[in-house]
Amino acid sequence: MNTKMTLMAAAIAAVSVNAVAADSLEEQVRVLSERVQQLEQQTPTLAEGTSFNLYGSLRPTFNYLDDGDNGKWDVRDALSRVGIKAQTELSNGWVAIAQGEWSVDISNNGDFGKARQAYVALATPYGQLGVGKQRPAQYTLVAEYVDIFNHGNSPFAYDAESPFFVDNFVTYKLQKQGFTLMAGAQINGDKGDDNADMVNVGVGYDLAGLHLGLGYVTQDRLDDSNQVVGDDQTIGGVVAYSFDNGLYLAAAYQDKDYNLDNGVDRSGSTLDTALAFPFADQYKVKLGYFIFEDGVKDNSSKDYDGYNTTLEWNAADNLRFHVEYLVKDFDYSDKDTSIAVGMRYDFDLGWNF
Repeated sequence: MNTKMTLMAAAIAAVSVNAVAADSLEEQVRVLSERVQQLEQQTPTLAEGTSFNLYGSLRPTFNYLDDGDNGKWDVRDALSRVGIKAQTELSNGWVAIAQGEWSVDISNNGDFGKARQAYVALATPYGQLGVGKQRPAQYTLVAEYVDIFNHGNSPFAYDAESPFFVDNFVTYKLQKQGFTLMAGAQINGDKGDDNADMVNVGVGYDLAGLHLGLGYVTQDRLDDSNQVVGDDQTIGGVVAYSFDNGLYLAAAYQDKDYNLDNGVDRSGSTLDTALAFPFADQYKVKLGYFIFEDGVKDNSSKDYDGYNTTLEWNAADNLRFHVEYLVKDFDYSDKDTSIAVGMRYDFDLGWNF
């Protein structure tokens, strides 16, 4: 009898313990559920109609360089970069845009380098307004069409003293019926002019395979204390055409005036030409000739001309290998020659919400 009573008491105790444990587990689940809901409310969500892209291009090269005095081997980089871009549709053609892009220094430690682009823009039916570090019209409408080579200094004449990216930049762009109008002003506080340190306007026209572009830049010239000591004024144009058989031809020319308040004014120019022709499905030959003149009339001049010959193998849509031979012949110093073998891998991952 005592044994039966003891077993019954133990069973009742076990049931009580299990009931308490069940109540405790249920309470823990309830608390965790409430916490998850709180975290979901705190987690930022992307607005409906938002797209997000993570993209990049890695472009290492292995070079032999000869500057006339000695030759050396070096691993270099042909402007590798990683970027992000987001767009949110607001309503009826109004779109908010944000983009950030940074160089990747493969030639050294592979570190993220300086920002190439970092801006926010608002696209509307009446044009796009952007603020931040951006491409100027001079590159977008003129130089980009001769920038076809796998090299960090392409276009080779334009590269010497012309803009690729501009910080503290306010831009406007309008595209209508084949025409593109761009305008931008660099406004950089106490550096240069109080109103605008640089103004760049340009117009482009595209029809089938034809592109025509014209750009004008005026930019303050500063001394070491950021005082304006003159200005540079550049006008440039480009003609480019893509033929049905894949042949591509382009030529870009700029005339640049260097105006000094207390010095000798001078006038220089840049010429970049490019030709590309595909063959055997996956291969392409690229040729270029360039001339840079800074307007200096003595042996301190940095004038040069040169040419580029490149063979490309496009193994896939996002994978390219190339061999390049480049010569840059200076008027008053030794000739630079380089042979490069390189590759380029592109990626672009996109999400829509």
